[in-house]
Parts: sequence; C-alpha cells; structure tokens
Amino acid sequence: MFTKEIKRLSKVERRKTKSLSKLETYLESFKVEGTSSWSLNYGGNLTTHRLVSFTPELASKVLSEFNNSNRPSNKGNVKFLTKEILSGNWVSNGESITFDLNGNCNNGQHRLKAIIDTDTTLDILTITNLSEEAFKTIDTGKTRAGSDVLSIEGISNAAHISAMVKFIYAFKQGKYSANRQVQRTLSNTELIDYYYELGEDKIYESYKFYNSVRDTYSNILTPTYVSGFHYLLTEIDSERGEEFLRMLCEGINLTKNSPITALRSKLIKAKVDKNYKLTNEDLLKNISYSWEKYLEGKQVKKLKIPSEYEIKLVIPKGLNLDFN
Repeated sequence: MFTKEIKRLSKVERRKTKSLSKLETYLESFKVEGTSSWSLNYGGNLTTHRLVSFTPELASKVLSEFNNSNRPSNKGNVKFLTKEILSGNWVSNGESITFDLNGNCNNGQHRLKAIIDTDTTLDILTITNLSEEAFKTIDTGKTRAGSDVLSIEGISNAAHISAMVKFIYAFKQGKYSANRQVQRTLSNTELIDYYYELGEDKIYESYKFYNSVRDTYSNILTPTYVSGFHYLLTEIDSERGEEFLRMLCEGINLTKNSPITALRSKLIKAKVDKNYKLTNEDLLKNISYSWEKYLEGKQVKKLKIPSEYEIKLVIPKGLNLDFN
C-alpha cells in the first residue's frame, strides 16, 4: 500500500514543467528563514507549500516571467491594496499566492503589484503546482462585506450600521459624486476603526431614531440616509437636528412655507413621479440647503438651489445656536 502511494506520488511529481522548476528555485531562495517547505498531494497534483518573503525584486521577477495567463489586473484593486499596506492595515490572513503546474501565477498578482508600488517586503504563503482548472474557482465565493466584519466584532444590526458609517465617512470627506472612480468607501479594517471613532453610543442613537420613524416616514429617504443624516445633523445641533428629520420623515407639525415642507414635497414627487428624478448629488444638495434655511428661520414656497451652491452641513455665519 505504502509502496503504491510512493509510486503514485512520483508520477505526479514528474508532471512539473521546466518553467515551474525555475520558479520554485526562485521561491526557495526567498523562503522565510527558519521555515520549511512541505508537499501535499492536492487535487491530483503534488503541490509545494512554502512561506516566501516577497521583495519588490522577487515580485517584479514573478510578474514579468510567471504571470502569463492571469486575468487583466485591476488598477483599483492594486490602489486599494497599496493604501492598506501604507496605512498599516495590512494583515496576513492566510490567503496564498498560487501557481499552476506551468509556473503561471493564478492568484496574487495584485498583491505583487502593491508590493512593488509600496517598495515593501511581505511574507506570504505560496503554493505551486496547482492544476490549471483551479484558476476557474478562484474568487467565485462571496466577498466578505463590511457588515460581516462588524458582525464578527459583535456589533448588532451590522448591515445597517455598516452602510451608515460608510455614508457618514463619504459625506464628511465631501465625496458626493456619482462617478465610480471616486474612492468613497472604507476598507474593512478602516470601517471598524472609523466606527469606534464616530462613537458607538452616538451611532446607536441615530439607528434608534431610524427605528422610531421607520413605519411613518413613507420611504422618502433610504434607511441609510435617515440614520446617517440624523448623526450628521445632531452633531451640529442635537435638538434641532432631530426635529428637522422627524418633521421631514413624518410630515407632522409642518407649516406651509417651511423649507422642510418644500423638501418633503420634492422627495415625495421624486418617489411617485417617474418623470421626476433627483440624482444623488441633487438629493444631498436639497437636504443641505433646506437644513440651512431651517436653521436661519427662513420661509420658502419652493426650494430653488442656486447653481453655484455647494453641499455643506455647517452652521450659517452669524447664526447663534446657543439657547442657554
């Protein structure tokens, strides 16, 4: 039995190509000091596993000689990984860089490019001699979302909280554009840090506010906008911020020429009239402008946003909000 197994492994071993042998020579020379390589019969191939110190030089060598059949690289992904490394958020999570039996990299090119761009050395588990079919199964599972990492952190209502925190971040960074090239979100590690920076108690106050109006606000704003704007507005003025949003959501205690009435009419029209649309930027401008007019005590029949108006949630100049 044991002899048969050795013979079978020997046949698998002979499947290695010259290109793979050349690659493994490079990888072996950059193996992390004090570690060992080990082989495993995996999927019909005798794969080799080793912990490799990928220097910028080795990463460049691999990309130039052993990255011949990979998918096109994604510049956004490389930029994201570069940011993670430079910000100190990079964590070794066990994800390996893999190569097929021809020595071609089939998972890890973006990390290798980020190593070059940051001039950093990273120790990464490396597996060689995988079957060519293995490439088809890489990255087909569900990506871990921000809500997943918050849930793991023990934070309840993680999906809503994740969306709210990301919205607050984008708004505070002035990133309102619909342009997908604008970096508006947070990485999973940044999300957790920013969540604690915003303050757990204040975040849950805003989440509880959403729950208090969820059955009466007619869906004129998304749940994320309700809780997100509650956080942002009450940060400026806790009493008037909540009053503004409650009147907007519930439509109660509104006067005819209140800027909140004008805003609510616009939002309802955008919801029921298929020919009337508000872009995301238009929506934010209307909310911001209405909030300013409300703080100033101005009466308006309609919300007419000046063409040069810029989104901001600030206290208008000359306005005293000290009611003591």
